[in-house]
Amino acid sequence: MKFSAFTTRILRKKILQSINSEQVFQRILERERGRSERNGGSFSLLDITFSTPIYDPVLLTLIHALKDRIRSTDALGWLSEDHIGVIMPDTALEGAAEFGRDIKNNLLPKNAFFDFNIYTYPENSPSLVHNKLHTASSDKLPEPNALSRFTCKPIPLWKRSLDIIGATLALILLCPVFLIVAIFIKSVSPGPVFFKQERIGYTCKPFMCWKFRTMTCDTDPEKHKAHVCRLIQNKESWQKLDDQPDSGVIPFGNILRKSGLDELPQLFNVIRGEMSLIGPRPCIAYEARQFCLWQQRRFDTHPGLTGLWQVSGKNRTTFEEMMRLDIHYGQKRSFIRDTIIFFKTFPAIIKQITEKVDAKRISDEKSIN
Repeated sequence: MKFSAFTTRILRKKILQSINSEQVFQRILERERGRSERNGGSFSLLDITFSTPIYDPVLLTLIHALKDRIRSTDALGWLSEDHIGVIMPDTALEGAAEFGRDIKNNLLPKNAFFDFNIYTYPENSPSLVHNKLHTASSDKLPEPNALSRFTCKPIPLWKRSLDIIGATLALILLCPVFLIVAIFIKSVSPGPVFFKQERIGYTCKPFMCWKFRTMTCDTDPEKHKAHVCRLIQNKESWQKLDDQPDSGVIPFGNILRKSGLDELPQLFNVIRGEMSLIGPRPCIAYEARQFCLWQQRRFDTHPGLTGLWQVSGKNRTTFEEMMRLDIHYGQKRSFIRDTIIFFKTFPAIIKQITEKVDAKRISDEKSIN
């Protein structure tokens, strides 16, 4: 059926305004996610995809059918311009699937083509449901990023542009520093110059993070793992293991760490899009396994070379405080905030080095006395 341009505009406006806008629905989804994390509840999200034009009357029929069937506690809105979502609190996968089957089989025209995805949270197990909504069961462990297409915002163009330009310029200007640090590491410790380790990044995707090596090659990684797990479980301040005398740090390795020079190779991770210049510290896999549900929001944002935690006390904060700072940054990131963090980074580095030198001087004085 063809419509005049005027009729098309009227239908389009009517359909768009008949349910919650994409921005409002996103806020409702975030609120429901937060409620589940606080109260230990769960909810299902029915994602309805359609291929008809947005002014098609059959779409209005679908919306009216959904409005008639949802509960007062449910929410209906736009996920995107070709996706409609229904948030169903305290509803398991089977209940959401039954709701979808009822809408499709009993309330829509037979020739209407709609596809359904069902997401449950906190299980986060997406089940693609085609046509007749035959749900597929799986014993696979739930993935923490199942709702990431709706809850994780892509990196803004301005931020990605600054990452590429900034990291490229830094690599060019800091070439002499790279060379000096590489020669120094080779001269004080046998083994490779670089150290690579799997880290967990945006939407829980693993990537290889590069650093200058500051530990001896025979350092036992299990020692650091036990140390980190203890700090998390006991809610202690995020003190690094390299402050201990038997930490395995190479000569002057602490200076490289406190100054951040050991992290310069991560500029390559920034160019590759695995990291950003500003963002949460990239965490190790065994750290991520310790995260409770609300802390997994940290993966909604790309990790960075420096971030809000690094300029807000860093090792003096507890693990939980670090998580809250990282999540707050991800929810409130902006060009102005990134600029402030960037310029706060250098005083924070100088303060770390000064504190390290003072601590070493006091320790030496005590040993003499």
